[in-house]
Amino acid sequence: MNRRSLLRLMAGSAALGASWRSVAQGAASDAAYPAKAIRLVVPFPPGGAADNLGRPLAKQLSDMLGQPVIVDNRPGANTMIGAEYVVNAPADGYTLLLANEAGLSLSPAMAPITQVKVPYDAAQDFAPISVLGQYGSVLSVSPRLPARTLGELIEYARQRPKALNYASFGVGSQPHMMMEILARQAGIEVTHVPYKGVAPAVVDLVAGHVQAMISAPSAPLPYIRDGRLRALAYSGSARLPDLPDVPTFAEAGMPDFEARGWFGVVVRAETPEPIKASLRKAVWAIVNSKEYQAAAILPSGYEVPSVDPAGFPAFLADDMSKWKSTVAAVRDRLA
Repeated sequence: MNRRSLLRLMAGSAALGASWRSVAQGAASDAAYPAKAIRLVVPFPPGGAADNLGRPLAKQLSDMLGQPVIVDNRPGANTMIGAEYVVNAPADGYTLLLANEAGLSLSPAMAPITQVKVPYDAAQDFAPISVLGQYGSVLSVSPRLPARTLGELIEYARQRPKALNYASFGVGSQPHMMMEILARQAGIEVTHVPYKGVAPAVVDLVAGHVQAMISAPSAPLPYIRDGRLRALAYSGSARLPDLPDVPTFAEAGMPDFEARGWFGVVVRAETPEPIKASLRKAVWAIVNSKEYQAAAILPSGYEVPSVDPAGFPAFLADDMSKWKSTVAAVRDRLA
């Protein structure tokens, strides 16, 4: 073997060795996960419905994994600000997103109408980890309204076109969409008043500055309990245990009305599979623990999820398709 051939062989061996070292280091890195603090991005303001799930999750996940889990609230743009932050973070499992239908299903479906560019591909850029909770929505109204039933509210609005003001968490949010679907099915005209988050929306609803809102139960529930808000209907297939006297929409005369949502954890799609598997196992164990259910899911009026991590990808794909069809059905009311 001449000197040139020997040098080529040595160079090739060195490159192969470097490649194997890179693979080994990656495997060791995955096996050692987590080796530092994890950031849980909550794309909602502090103190809201998402925080009720996120902060107990962070505590239990920290206890389970042996590393701090820091809650990072990054609200705005119908959760797109927080989601964009996660998309631009390294795909190493140290930045998680507490997602829901707003940013992953609704915002992309609304983009052709709002002309707001979604800074990610929801179907391609995120990998589902676990659902945290599912929920129906409750229609809450100010007690200053004379309506005490869903039928009376519809009749009130029918006699006063566009006089009924309703709150949402922003254009394209689930409360916005659900109220417009209700209005379309009921044949009424209502006026949308968007807010930057659930807290200011509920405050103005309680104060009577707006008259109605459809939302997850967690935010209005304390005010419904103490009489400062009146609940007219719930969108679950059965009555909410915390509101046993409130009929479902089907019981109240609207059997085709549906307003359900979810919260879950996702990461960047390129995150190594061993890390995703580790997170799925840990988060799902927490979701199924009595401690988390008692601290986070049930007090907020959420349901323990019926979708496990293996079913989450198909569930998310179906949710994206459903919202695309839903937006198309009410496009004339939103344009």
